[in-house]
Parts: sequence; C-alpha cells; structure tokens
Amino acid sequence: MNSTQALKAAALILGTSPTQEAIAIRTEQLQLLPQAVREIRQVLARIEFTWQEFWAVAEKYEVIKADYWAELTTQETDLITKAQKAVAPQLIQVGSIVAYADPYYTLYNARGEVVEDLGEDEVLVAWDHWKNEGKKTSRYFLNELRLL
Repeated sequence: MNSTQALKAAALILGTSPTQEAIAIRTEQLQLLPQAVREIRQVLARIEFTWQEFWAVAEKYEVIKADYWAELTTQETDLITKAQKAVAPQLIQVGSIVAYADPYYTLYNARGEVVEDLGEDEVLVAWDHWKNEGKKTSRYFLNELRLL
C-alpha cells in the first residue's frame, strides 16, 4: 500500500479529507471524545441538571457533537432532550426578538427577529441593523440564539 492509499484509507476510517492535516485534526478531535463523554455524563448524573449546565459542557465539544452523541445511551439523550424542552416557556419561534447567545460574538448586542422556522432547530433571523438593506436574513441554530 502506498502513502496515497494509506491516506485515503485513514481518511475513510476517520471520516475526513485524505490530507495529512485533515487526518491530524480529526485524530486530535477524536482524542477529546472520551473526555467529552465523561464530562457530559457527569452533568447528566446530577439528580436535577438544567439545559444551561449541559450546554456549558457540550459547547466545548460542539465540533465532535455527532461523535459524542453516538456514544451516549438512548436514556442519556432523552435526558438531554427533556432538559432542553424544560426551557420551553422561552421558546424561540417566528416573531421572537433575539440576539446571539455567545457574549464574545459581534451579534451579542444586535437585535433581530425570527422570520422563518426552517425545522430541525434552525431559523432565519432578520437583523435590525440590516433594515435599510431589505431585511437581510441569516440562518441560525436555536442554541446559537437567546431571547431578548
């Protein structure tokens, strides 16, 4: 097997591009997986945990979400879903006034309105600072936004 074939095989196994850099990055990400699962399970083991407590841990590992999600049991994913639904009175929906959830992101102080629900926890937001541009919209996952 030559080096090109070896790269392609490694990339296929790791689910990434067949370059040394992509394989190295993916390998580093996967090395975080046991730690991510352990930290998430520590939160889930608490008698009563909140969505915010879960998200405080999970967002550190967002890049490997599909990987750690696959490692969790159905019971654990159900607990996470229930915690997320527990914040239901604060649902972001069409017409909600929102801002970006991350305080270090430039849109943290910006105001926007949810103009369309795209399903799968995604929405379109028309930001107030684009009003003069014909209500330019941007696509966001619900966990990237907060209600104002």
